[in-house]
Amino acid sequence: MKRTIKTILLLVFLAWIVVFLVDQIRWPIQLDRGWSQQIQAAETQNGDSGSVNLYKWRDTIILLQHRYDWSSKSSLCSIMTRNNASGNSWTQLPLSDVPSGYHFYAPVIDSTNNRILFEQGYTENDQLVMSIIFVRVTNGRVQVGPEQKWKTDQRTLLGETPPNVHINDPGRRGGPILGFGVVDGPDLYVPFCIAAERYEGRGTIFGDGPFNNGVFHSPDAGATWQMERISDFYGSYPTMCRSGNYYYYLLPSGYGKELRCFRKPIAGGSWETSEVVTKNYASVDGGYIVTAEGDTTHICWLDRRHSRWRFNPEGPILEDHEIVYCHRRDSDTHWSPDIIVSKGVRQAYEPAMSIDGNKIVIVWSGHENAGRGFVNGPTEIFYATSKDSGKTWAKPLKVTDRAKDGITSGEPQVAVQNGVIHLFYVQGREDRHLSRQAPWPVYYQQRPFPN
Repeated sequence: MKRTIKTILLLVFLAWIVVFLVDQIRWPIQLDRGWSQQIQAAETQNGDSGSVNLYKWRDTIILLQHRYDWSSKSSLCSIMTRNNASGNSWTQLPLSDVPSGYHFYAPVIDSTNNRILFEQGYTENDQLVMSIIFVRVTNGRVQVGPEQKWKTDQRTLLGETPPNVHINDPGRRGGPILGFGVVDGPDLYVPFCIAAERYEGRGTIFGDGPFNNGVFHSPDAGATWQMERISDFYGSYPTMCRSGNYYYYLLPSGYGKELRCFRKPIAGGSWETSEVVTKNYASVDGGYIVTAEGDTTHICWLDRRHSRWRFNPEGPILEDHEIVYCHRRDSDTHWSPDIIVSKGVRQAYEPAMSIDGNKIVIVWSGHENAGRGFVNGPTEIFYATSKDSGKTWAKPLKVTDRAKDGITSGEPQVAVQNGVIHLFYVQGREDRHLSRQAPWPVYYQQRPFPN
């Protein structure tokens, strides 16, 4: 009997060794040489800070770039539109008439009406002040529309609360967490997360909550607004999208590692009970992307299921993250089984995704062979594609090959349109001794969608 137990333990140990060794094998990821030459479309404000966001606009693409003017302490934004199909030149359109404070990183593109929705909000004196503006882009001109504002008090947001509960630090201005919304004809949706805190003594925070995660909905193009409360747990970085028949609301939940989804019929009705998309979400800013095409909603996210913690002497403990994908048709009762699309990449960051019919492309930055002692360091740009609406995925390929030279390639943005993949990313050499670095180029490359 003892010999049998020892034999079983030995076999289990040997199996673990085999699994560990197989996991350490990293076959080199092929460099895809089918991309066009690099073309500089813009430059960052400071190293990899101040990159661009990419959006499809009817039959073309546009870039939005957010900068901060340190001298005037204000935010600035500009739009860049492509002049020709090759992407060799760009026209920059500054948004100089936009009031400061707007969330340029979360615009809503309304290509049907040639306009962009920008949102902003702040909390002050236990009130939430929200505002939106529409920016029209026609014939190379930018027109900034009138600002629309509304207020919501703390009682409306959270109900009755004790006197020491506030949605902003008393005497100071705070802010909600806002995300990408939806413009659907006259219906406007702005997703938000509100967190109150209890104060004991002067400025001392004692506990968190209550919470309110939901949307501000205007059924009449911004003339009136109503609040739709969706959940009451701690959440952050909400995002919405519209499929054929539903509005979807995605939210990383609580202090844990879940990514939850709520949806509401477009034809009318209330928000459905949440469904967990994944319990392996890596809770980081920009850690997931959701978009819809027809009656199907697609999600990719940074996943921690195979994460291994490693000590980082220069900052927080590092984790290995992967890019995982799943989808759901409106008629489905659950999300599809998820697929790891970044297999072979040791650490993945900053996913971006674009869809055109049944074609999907996901890009990210990452390290191909980051060992146990690896701390940050240069990264490459990788991508993976699916040509059957996400059912199967090609192996990931590399776009750049500069990490061996100490060069970082990051902040990727992608759009697939009319059978062509358009890719933007920043590239430069990090100097950890400088708090503010010189601007880095924002490069553009394209290639036909792989057959």
